[in-house]
Amino acid sequence: MLYSQVAGQEEIKAALIKSINNNQVSHCYIFEGPKDMGKFNLALIFAQSLLCLNFHDEPCNLCNSCIKVNTLNHPDLHIINVDEKSIKREDIDDLIDSIYKKPYESKRKVYIIKDAHSMTVQAANTFLKTLEEPPTDTVMILLTINSNLLLPTIVSRCQEVKFKNISKETIKSYLKEFNADADTVELAANYSNGNLNKAINIINGNDDILQRRDEIIKNFDKIINTDSEIIYELENYFDEQKDYIDSIIEIMIIWIRDVMFVNNNMEELVINKDCIKLLRQHGKNMKMDSDIIEFMQNVSDNIKSNVNYRLAVDNMLLKIQEVFK
Repeated sequence: MLYSQVAGQEEIKAALIKSINNNQVSHCYIFEGPKDMGKFNLALIFAQSLLCLNFHDEPCNLCNSCIKVNTLNHPDLHIINVDEKSIKREDIDDLIDSIYKKPYESKRKVYIIKDAHSMTVQAANTFLKTLEEPPTDTVMILLTINSNLLLPTIVSRCQEVKFKNISKETIKSYLKEFNADADTVELAANYSNGNLNKAINIINGNDDILQRRDEIIKNFDKIINTDSEIIYELENYFDEQKDYIDSIIEIMIIWIRDVMFVNNNMEELVINKDCIKLLRQHGKNMKMDSDIIEFMQNVSDNIKSNVNYRLAVDNMLLKIQEVFK
């Protein structure tokens, strides 16, 4: 693999390359960012760079070390918690048992710990001891969605690397390789929330958010064009989709915001550009100066706080009818 094959995260890539060239590699890193943001791939490329026999700003991909890393068969590359489950004390004991041994083939050993925040308390406390006296020939990379979920004493002994959302234009540029039509690329970039892997999954059909979007728009149209009985007819739908309610509310908020953009002649900001005609229709009946977006965000927060789910959803749908009738 090569750094140039990873879209975005340019500052991070430059900093990692510079640390190798200047012989200033830290003993432990924390790669923090949302799931599927590319943390593991970049950790692998960094590990490959550290183990490469001919590194010059990119791993050579030709030496024995690179070949072994690319097939995940290098004896000095250790991936902990491959299945991304809970990391127990025994797992860290095994890590410690190997961490103080000399490398088999390279000058360094590299440990990548996936979902490091899933360490049990006992595992985290045991791992902390290795950071207090880290071996000089070892580099550890902790992957996490949120460094606040790790022990503060662990975080303070590591170099934090925060992954940022990738710009929409960068994602669109990368997606051109997939031979998708321009409208689908635009939608995938818009609904990816700056996450390239999510955008790729949308394009490849491995993420059904666009299909869910179509279903939600149809239901939204029903809600605002029929009487309150529709709310009770949709109860089964929302019960079945309870696990996806965050996504449903987010898509509804995007739709409502698009209606506002259309009403204010700001169509260049619309995300659902393939539905302009329907957005205009919905905008004709929308009450001005509504607080509906804030209301729906509060509904989402309340559901996370375990309020009555069905009551919260019913109130949200009633509010939509009130604003759009």
